[in-house]
Formats: sequence, structure tokens, C-alpha cells
Amino acid sequence: MSRFDRSFIDDVLTRASILDVVGRKVSWDKRKSNVARGDMWACCPFHNEGTPSFHAVESKGAYHCFGCGQHGNAIDFVMATENIPFPEAVERLARDLGMPLPARDPQSVGRDDQAKRLVEALAAAQSAFAQALRSPDGAKARAYLTQRGLNEADWDRFGLGYAPNSRTWLKDRLTQGGHQIADLVEAGLLKQPDDGGAPFDFFRGRVMFTIGDTRDRPVSFGARTLDPDGQPKYLNGPDSPVFNKSRNLYRYAQARAVAKDKPIVVAEGYMDVIALEKVGFAAVAPLGTALTEDQLGLIWKASKRPVLCFDGDKAGLKAAERALDRALPLVSADRTLAFGFLPEGQDPDDLIKAKGAGALEDVLEAALPLGRFLFQREQEREPLVTAEARASLRKRLRRLTGQVTDPDLQRELNEDVRQQLDALFAAEPRPAFVPRGKGRGGEPAIMGSATAELRLKVKSATARPKRALIDLVTAPLRAPYLLDGHEEVFGRLVLDHSGLDTVRHGLLDLHHAGTAIDFDALRLHLTGLGQSEAVGLLDEVRRSPVNPHARPGIGADVLRRGWLTALQRMEAERALASDAAEAVSAAGSGDEAAFERLKRLVGERRALRAEEVGGAEPVEGGRNILSLPAED
Repeated sequence: MSRFDRSFIDDVLTRASILDVVGRKVSWDKRKSNVARGDMWACCPFHNEGTPSFHAVESKGAYHCFGCGQHGNAIDFVMATENIPFPEAVERLARDLGMPLPARDPQSVGRDDQAKRLVEALAAAQSAFAQALRSPDGAKARAYLTQRGLNEADWDRFGLGYAPNSRTWLKDRLTQGGHQIADLVEAGLLKQPDDGGAPFDFFRGRVMFTIGDTRDRPVSFGARTLDPDGQPKYLNGPDSPVFNKSRNLYRYAQARAVAKDKPIVVAEGYMDVIALEKVGFAAVAPLGTALTEDQLGLIWKASKRPVLCFDGDKAGLKAAERALDRALPLVSADRTLAFGFLPEGQDPDDLIKAKGAGALEDVLEAALPLGRFLFQREQEREPLVTAEARASLRKRLRRLTGQVTDPDLQRELNEDVRQQLDALFAAEPRPAFVPRGKGRGGEPAIMGSATAELRLKVKSATARPKRALIDLVTAPLRAPYLLDGHEEVFGRLVLDHSGLDTVRHGLLDLHHAGTAIDFDALRLHLTGLGQSEAVGLLDEVRRSPVNPHARPGIGADVLRRGWLTALQRMEAERALASDAAEAVSAAGSGDEAAFERLKRLVGERRALRAEEVGGAEPVEGGRNILSLPAED
């Protein structure tokens, strides 16, 4: 539970000026900023850039970077730039504003006092383990670390140590130092037996790895047995008031500190992370579990495209697949994953020792983007030699990409999948359909001319009039309210014209940032991004006096319904076009079923066009206000 209630947090955000808070870290761009409106632009403090794409608006109390996607309020900004947790950011802002802090309730004070005692006990344990590693009793642990290529400087750098094989060694040392038995049990350093006997040391006869929290305070330990027959080989401390293995990552604080311009590598174990960090990589590892949502969230705060690095065996592949399934509902345009696979039988330490850091760099460079790994996994589930197998692949891919909640990313993944399917099925050998009679060119006598005719009809039916498409996409410039509640549908549009697609993205950028939408604002935004093609298109649109989706004198509700109908119809046309292209290919090879399907699709497309021409959209004054003239 947060120390501060919602009303106090809201009061802090109301009093804090987002421009003052952000202005301590950036220099505002005088050309793009509008001081009078409290609408300011700067180069982003979260990534390197030469053209200002970081936007802050006083009236909204918010910031957004159109380059890297960072966004939030004043508290979020302080947390991100100062690397401090939420309560500390709230307290810092409140003190800067001269606001008295609310009194803390006794339960909160008790929890904080306990957490402080546990962290102090864990720090004392870390020091004790480090001393034991250097003692005569630690010879076997030192030999193991030396064999793994770690010297004494590495012991200190990575918080390594040794727990002697004794039931009370740590207990005796820490209680003599003033720590209470109850706190040592709560911290996971001692284990309370089920029979109610005296607690004993949780870690015994093991090499110790310190686990820190996001502020690099010791909160638990991982441990590797030195007994060749000892089980389990690796052991993590139990969950406690200061540690949760599902919410922490090994070496996270260190990786976040150096991950400004490089991806974080997610490895499988402690020694993997140490080997990677020693040669300059930012690396973390989960703590004996598959990656969790909380751990992915932590990683994405520090790295927008981390690389998950797995062993090249079956177990590594299964772990990668579990991570993919966990991540799909969480990924977005600025939070994704890549999947790297090591040569079978080698972990990062082995590979680096055998071939150097460059070999590991090659693995990371070859990492598969999320969409490619998803496609590869589903493709390899079964041979694609039957129509049923191919249909099953399409169905699985649609279901999986449908789990992605970011509309822009889902659209791009679907397009990526479509291209991969086209390439795969073009290369896949298929059993040929052999008709009983053939005409010229080897096609069935009746089907040959019909297929050619339908190819032309499909091509004609799926072409969209350019002017009409421009009007559809740019309508929010003249009627910004059209985007309210319909951003997702607008974001799903698939546009072949790059300039027009950039205009669409620019409109969504302004809408999400809360900036008033008009020609000047969009032109300024696109110019700042160096999108000259889109700016030229925008200037052309501006000279057009009327947009049929934003005609003056027609009610807003009527226009909104009509615009949404046109967007949905375009989606339907795209789906028909994709299905028809597949049917044309199959019908041209003599597939009778595909020929019938193609005729049905063309009929559906004619019906869709007839709806548009016949006035299916909202009308006003007895006329169809959204019917668009066809253009050749």
C-alpha cells in the first residue's frame, strides 16, 4: 500500500508544473515551442536525438516523446530521470512545492521499520559471506570461482561469497552482531523447522550470489552447491517482506544503469549474467522461474527491445516459447522482445571463453524479432502439405496476433505474417489438381478464361480511389472530434502510400498527446520529424476546399457515424482483397473449389460497393452525404 492516498497524489500533480519539472532536465526548443499556450518541445532526455520530438503540455500536466514513446506526468518524470521509486518521487515533488507531508499511519511505520531491519541483516550476511570466501574454509569455493574465470576483484564487484557447511555459522555471527532471530527468519537467512525446533542457517556449503533490488540494496541470495551430488544445484532465498522472486531480477540495477543505448540481455542464470557483464553487456536473469509480467515490466523500463538469450537445446526453445506466450498480451510498439539462441551445448560463458565477445554479439545480432519467432514456431508445428494444415497455421497466427492489444503493432504483425505466409506458400510444394479436360495453356477449358476475367475483376474491385482515401484519412483535420473513441479503428488502417500513412500516424500522435489538431500543428509535427513527403501531401489537402467526411452544416453525430462506417468498410475491403488474391492464385492452378470461392468473394465485393453507392451510410436531407465519386 502506498504511503500517500489518492487525494494527496492528485494535489501534488495539480500543483506541480510539468513544464517546471521537465524544464530542469531539458532546454526548450524556441522555434517549435509556444510559451503562451504552455505547449513546449525539446530534445528527449531519455534517448539521443537531434530534432526535438519530446512534447510537454502544461494544461494536460503530461509529456510524451514521439521518438521513443516515453510518456507520463510529473511524478513519472521524476521517477524516470532520478531512478527513484514512486513514494520517493511524490515526497520530493511535495517538498519542492512546500507541501506538508501527511502523517504516517502506525502500520506503515511498522512495515518500514521492519524492512529497514531486514535489509540491514541481509547486508550483514553479505559481508559475512564475503569474509568466509577469503577464509581457509572457503578454499573450495575460491577454486570453483577461479575455474569459472572470476578473480578477487570480481568477487567484490558481483557480491560473491561463501556459506560454510554449518547449521548455525551465520546465525551465530549475526545474533552476536545484534540482529534478532525473528528478523533473520523473516529475511530468509534462517529456516524455522516444521517441528518448532530452533531455526538454522538456510544456506550451507554453497557459493553465494547477492540479489539486489531496483536500488541495489541486498534483499536475498542465490546459492550454488559445491557438492557434486548436492540438490538442488541452485537455490534462491524464500520470498520475504523485502523480496519476491517473481518481481526481482538478478543484477537489474546494474543493467539499468548501463542500458541507455544498448539492449538488455536476459540470460538464464547467475554465471551467464556475470560472464555477459564482464565483457560489456547489460544483462539480467530471472530467479529460478519463467519470466513473469512484473519482470518484463521492469526490463521494459530500462530497455525497449531486450534480447532473450536461450540455450540452443530443446529446453531453451521451450523456455523461449513460454516467454513469447507470456509477452504477447503485453508488447506494444515501444515494448517488444527479440529471441537469441546460443549454439547447442554452450552457455554465454562457454561461448565467450571459446570464441570471444564477438561471437556473443553475433548471436544477439541474429536474434529473431518477436513476429518472426512467432511465425517460425507455428510454422514448424506440422508439415504444411495439406489445405487443412495451411488453414490451421493461418488460424493459429490470427489467434496469437489477436492477443496483442496495441493496435499499431497488431496491424504491423498481421502484415508481417501475411508477407511470410505469401513467401512460404509460394515456395511450398503442393499436390497438383488435375482436371479431366484441358484448354489452351494447360488450364481447364471452362476455368481458364473465367479465372483471367476474375483476376481483372478482383484487381479492379480492390483498388481504392486515391482522392477518396485521402479524404477519409485527413477528415480529422477538419473535424478532430472524429478520433474521439475511434482511435483503434483509425489505427488499424492498412495504407500502401507511405506519405498518407505518416499523416495518419501524425494525427494519432497529436491526439494521444492532447494537442489541438489542425493543419498548422500537424505540419509542424511532421516537419520536425523530417517527413517531407507527408508535409507535401498535407499542403495539397489543405488547398482542397471540401472534405466529404467533414462537410460544414452537417451534424457531428451524422458525420461521425458515416466516417466510422467508411473506415469499417475499408477494413472489410482489405480482408476481401487478401482472400481474393489467395483464391485467384489457387483458381489459376485449376482448383475448382478456389474458383467457386473466388466467384463468391467477387460477389461480396460487388455487394459491398453497392451498399456504398446505394446509400447505406447515414443520410441527411434525403441524400447520401458520404457517397464518394469513383476515380480512375
